[in-house]
Amino acid sequence: MSKPELTKRLMAQTLKELMMSTNLDKISVQDIVKRCGLNRKTFYYHFQDKQALICWIFDMEFSSLTDRNHDNTIIDELIQHLYANKEFYVAALTSNVQNNLREHLFKVVYNGIMSKIKTILKSNKIPPDDIKMIANYFSNAIMGSITQWVKEGMKTPPDEYITDFHPITQECLEFAIKKVLEKRGIL
Repeated sequence: MSKPELTKRLMAQTLKELMMSTNLDKISVQDIVKRCGLNRKTFYYHFQDKQALICWIFDMEFSSLTDRNHDNTIIDELIQHLYANKEFYVAALTSNVQNNLREHLFKVVYNGIMSKIKTILKSNKIPPDDIKMIANYFSNAIMGSITQWVKEGMKTPPDEYITDFHPITQECLEFAIKKVLEKRGIL
């Protein structure tokens, strides 16, 4: 493993350790580098801010769990990953500071929804603006639901949450696409 990769991993592990005893809002970049034995310049060489570090942690962990080309289950995998790392993600997603992780997760959900839309459409074609509208609508709804689940402390285990959530989302997505296809005279 390269030295920059080791440095990033050290900062990530340090941030996670600090989050066990300190609210994320109260952890500074200075706290992270001091505990690592690094300097601020090193931190800023690798990350724009601590939110960028949090997003990097997510990317590193999540990409090792899932094949991003297999988007049909990416939302389910996302929910399971968040739950498996509950303490970290509850702290990260409920932080009062600027929260890039929510935007970051939105992109993951959006890509998963786009994949589902393509699967449902099969060979049918609808205007790209309609596809984007549907993907944005469902991605916002899913992220709102996930964010609420996180804020409530992820009390519902992911298997139950996915079992309740997935069929509703799938049926509503299929219905929305069918309505757009009908409106465009494709069905």
